[in-house]
Order: sequence, then C-alpha cells, then structure tokens
Amino acid sequence: MPPVDAPAVVELCAREFAVHMGSAPALMAWAPGRINLIGGHTDYNGGLALPAAINRWIAVAIRPRTDRRVRIRSLDFGGELIGDVDGLASTAASWQRFVAGSLAVFGARHPLPSGFDAVFTGDVPHGAGLSSSAALTVAWMTLLRGWTGADLDDLALTQLAQEVEHVHLGVACGLLDQIGSLMARPGQVMLVDFAEASVSPVTVGLQGVAWVVLHSGVRRELSGSAYQDRVRECAEGLSMVQSAQPQVRTLRDVGLGQLPPSEVHARRLRHIVTENARVLRAVQAVRSGDAPGLGAILSEAHVSLRDDYEVSCAQLDLLVELAQAHSGCFGARMIGGGFGGCTLNLVSAEHAQDFIQAVLGAYRLRVPEVPRSFIFRLVGGAEFSASPPLA
Repeated sequence: MPPVDAPAVVELCAREFAVHMGSAPALMAWAPGRINLIGGHTDYNGGLALPAAINRWIAVAIRPRTDRRVRIRSLDFGGELIGDVDGLASTAASWQRFVAGSLAVFGARHPLPSGFDAVFTGDVPHGAGLSSSAALTVAWMTLLRGWTGADLDDLALTQLAQEVEHVHLGVACGLLDQIGSLMARPGQVMLVDFAEASVSPVTVGLQGVAWVVLHSGVRRELSGSAYQDRVRECAEGLSMVQSAQPQVRTLRDVGLGQLPPSEVHARRLRHIVTENARVLRAVQAVRSGDAPGLGAILSEAHVSLRDDYEVSCAQLDLLVELAQAHSGCFGARMIGGGFGGCTLNLVSAEHAQDFIQAVLGAYRLRVPEVPRSFIFRLVGGAEFSASPPLA
C-alpha cells in the first residue's frame, strides 16, 4: 500500500495496477503539476521564475519482470505500450512518446535491470498550462531513479526530463516545469535562476488568499504552435544585441536601453527584461504577505505577455479582464506557454467561490468555449515509494 499521506490518485493507480496486471505493484512514484506565479518564458532565456507545485499529480506503478519486456498501460489515454525495454519501436500517441522517451533517455545513462509491467494515471488537467507533460516525465524519472538507485541529483534528473521533450517531442522547453514538479517544498515557492541553475526556497507569507486557476476551454499544444517561434525570436534578438554590444553574453546582461532595432525582437526582449524584474519584486511581496502588491505584479505580467510577447489569446484576455473587475481579485495573468490554457488568479479566500461563479458566468455569455475552475494548494515535489504492495 502507498504511504498513508500519499495523494488519492496514488492509491487509485496502485489498485488499478492490481486489476490490470493481476497483482500489486512493487514500486511507485508520483509528481505534481505546477503553477508559475511569475516568470513567463524566462526559463529558456536564462532568466528568473517563481514556480510552485500544486495538489494535482501523475502517479506511476510498476512491477519488475524477469525478462526484458515492458507492458505499460495508460488509464487516462487508453491503450498499452508493449515492447522491449532496450528499444521501444517508434510510437504515434503523444503519451507513448513521453514514456518511451523517458525510458530511452534514462536507460542510455543508467541501464534498467529488467523489463516491467506498469500502469499510470493522474489528475493534472491536460493542455492547461499546468505542466501535465512535465509531471508525467518527472514521475517516470523519479521512479526509474528510485528503482535503479542511480546517483542523480534533482537538477540532473530535471535535465533528463527536459531532454525527453527536446528529443522525443520536439519542444524546446526550458527547465521551469520540471523544476517545479520535482523540487518544490510544502509552504514554499521556488526562486529559480536559470542562468546560474540555482533554486532558492521562498517562504510564503500570504494569508487568507486562494490560488484560483480558470481554464479558458482552449486547449494548447506547444510542439505545433508559435512557442517555437518565440524561442527562435529571443535567440535572434540576443544575437542582434551582441553584434552591436559584444560585452553582452546573455539576456540577463540586456537593459531596456539596449534592445535591438527590430520592433518584433525588441518587444520579445523587453518582455524578458521586465519579467525578470517582476520576479524579484514578486519575491518580496510573497515573503511579506503583500497580496495587493503581488496581484498588481501578476496583472502587469499579463499585459507584457499579451502585448510584447504575444502569447495570449482572446479568451485568456477576456478571463483576465473579467477577473480584474471582481472586487475579490488582487490580480490575474495567463500562465503556461500560452495560446490557450489557463489564467492564474490571486483571490481573497473568502470570495473565491463567488469569484469563480461571477467570472465564469460572464465568460460563458461571451464565448462558445466551456471553462473550468480549480482552487489549488501549494505542495511538495515528486516522491518515490517502495512500500509493501496492496494486501
């Protein structure tokens, strides 16, 4: 049985494993989704961000075999991935590419001792900007590290999870999502410096607030979207700056007076420069419990993401507009890669339910998409368990 303090989805995964595989699992791991308070698109630009893990998880259960075969069942997406642990055939389904990629990337450095049977499931919303894909790869990497006893620190593990997305999914993501899912601690958010590859805990001093996430009803897919264009545009903008100012090494060296002459590239870099400054201001607001101050920073970030980085959409903008008009809301912004997904709203806890009803009610009168709402707690990162199996 999983530990008594494990999320409910972990026990569900263990029980479903027994149903589908005939006996209890031997090993389990689970990893949470994440919200990013502030620091949108800074991770792949060597910037700063302030992520936190949320109380939604993806759980993986396995039972080692005596041969080299693998049988992996997804409860949420349906179907199975069956093959050889030393080299799974190319797969079409997205979830299969994530799992096969995780096995390939980890196994190339730390050979797996045998094949296995596996079941995984979760309750992190998909395509919502809450890092369901990172939770999936981090859960698998955490399980494989625990099973093999590989000597891997947390940062190295996040880099393996990132490699899966780069190589097997074609998404040039940074490390924000993976760090948020693996390295979080309860009651804290993390100040991540991607230039220094460092993570510093920040104690949350906020009281009487709720983190409300509103899903626009617009699903996002990063690998086929303008996300890749933003990665390229930032690199091009930095190159333009360096051509004129050779002393500039990274975007952290760029000030607002050093932006490139190209209007598009100047807007992209202006977002990164001002967003890094907003992260540092947000750290102080979080520590001191300044909810109005933090809310104002969130709202500023949305304007920058909308106008300078151009990764919002009409539905996200409408949700933010409606949220900011509600008296119980301190501030709101889009979260995730953009082009759909969710908004993050800092709301007075006593007004949270009224806020959700009022905003989503007004939203549905103006768009055809069906929204959803979530209220999240901040939790710790991924965990591994070799507890006794189910009785």
